[in-house]
Amino acid sequence: MTIDLNKTRYRVLLVFLWSSVLYIGYILTNQFHLFTLHTLPLTRLDQLIPFLPWTIAPYLILVLGMYLFAFIDDENDFISALIALTIAVCINYMIYILYPTTYPRPPLPADTELGSGLYHWLTSIDTPANCFPSGHITTPAVGCWYLGRHHKTLRPYLFITFAILSLTTLTTKQHYIVDIPAGLVTASLGILIANALIKSDKYNFNCLRRYWKK
Repeated sequence: MTIDLNKTRYRVLLVFLWSSVLYIGYILTNQFHLFTLHTLPLTRLDQLIPFLPWTIAPYLILVLGMYLFAFIDDENDFISALIALTIAVCINYMIYILYPTTYPRPPLPADTELGSGLYHWLTSIDTPANCFPSGHITTPAVGCWYLGRHHKTLRPYLFITFAILSLTTLTTKQHYIVDIPAGLVTASLGILIANALIKSDKYNFNCLRRYWKK
């Protein structure tokens, strides 16, 4: 696996700008609600999982998985990934709007350790809303799937790392267990629809292809 750093930097920047625009939708649905917020039932397993504030660091790292497809050196796959990411998060946003959910977060940790500080910072900018489906699962799942599809030797490492980091959505008490499979479902829908659109003769996506750096 050889990487052209100049091309990769360009694609990382492109994904960053693209995802920043998409993030506006998250902010709006996280802060403003048209309908009453719902809490989901806490399963016995939800209750048994401990609150570990220090896992906020790997929790924040998890979302960087959406940038993984910037390492794909294939035009169709890269564009398909951008489309899949867009469709998947838009499905999430529609659910956040129509059936907004919230999580009963535990009290903020009183200590001054780095993990606790990061947790305080996160909760100061992110309300407990937008739980179901987990966007923290959806976006890195798209990145992992496309990079794994393009570089088969990386698949085991990608999926094992993704699975381990996904647990931090629970140990940080940001999500219910059900939010994880729900996030995987919306990621899968985004991928399936994007792949179908790329294969279709009706769409050429020239508006995106012109930004592809050969």
